[in-house]
Amino acid sequence: NLFLAGQINGTSGYEEAACQGLMAGINAALRVKREAPLILDRTEAYTAILIDDLISKGTNEPYRMFTSRAEFRLHLRIDNADRRLTSHGRRVGLISDAAWQEFLAKQKRLELMARVLQESKLTSEMAQRIPEINSAVSALVGQTLAQLLKRPEVNIEQLLPALRELNPTLFERDGTSASSLPAELRNELKSVETEIKYEGYLAQQQRAIDRLKKAEQRSIPEWFDYRSVSGLSREMQETLLKIRPRTLAHASSIPGVTPAAVSLVNVYIEIQARRREQATTAV
Repeated sequence: NLFLAGQINGTSGYEEAACQGLMAGINAALRVKREAPLILDRTEAYTAILIDDLISKGTNEPYRMFTSRAEFRLHLRIDNADRRLTSHGRRVGLISDAAWQEFLAKQKRLELMARVLQESKLTSEMAQRIPEINSAVSALVGQTLAQLLKRPEVNIEQLLPALRELNPTLFERDGTSASSLPAELRNELKSVETEIKYEGYLAQQQRAIDRLKKAEQRSIPEWFDYRSVSGLSREMQETLLKIRPRTLAHASSIPGVTPAAVSLVNVYIEIQARRREQATTAV
């Protein structure tokens, strides 16, 4: 087996080569250990998008990774990279026990912050300590802090006095004072704010991801004959025969393969399966 990275695969750029080198090294080691390979999904990493594009679409020029290539960019944010990938790193032995415990502790803090915001309601006393919203206090009192945070003129730092009062333990760490916060805590607060402010869009995108996952569950058998699919152009048949997509979702990501063609393949999987079963029964 060869595990390659960089220009030989058709890419250009330091980051592109680096992520391929990381994946190649991980999977070479897993191969030696006879363990399952690490295969990331397009919905969880830009590295996965790069690799999937090179495998399924190919490239006629040096490939660069742009965020525009991602179908689900809201889920591929810098603030949630650890949530997306740390468990994979742990599985392949790249995350130490100490780092893993630190990661788990951070997730608990994020969950606690979100729960406090979702369950705590704004009072008149709280509103008086937030000058930016004090003018509209009569309309806002009674709303949860999460509902308040969804307003475009409100950010999570304006709610710090309320958060300190509601759950002081969140702010019990080195470098924290009444006037300043450590960078780590600021990043955690910003991550929670992002999840709340864009909750509707994130939920909508998650539904799209779930639909894609459902399509991915429909595998295309190795014995499937694309030449016998009536309605597929010769060019499309040759493309599918060359790439041999593993699933309907994989087939739909191939350039030139239309949704109508994927639907035809879906129908003919059933047709060809019945024919094979009948032939086996007849024998």
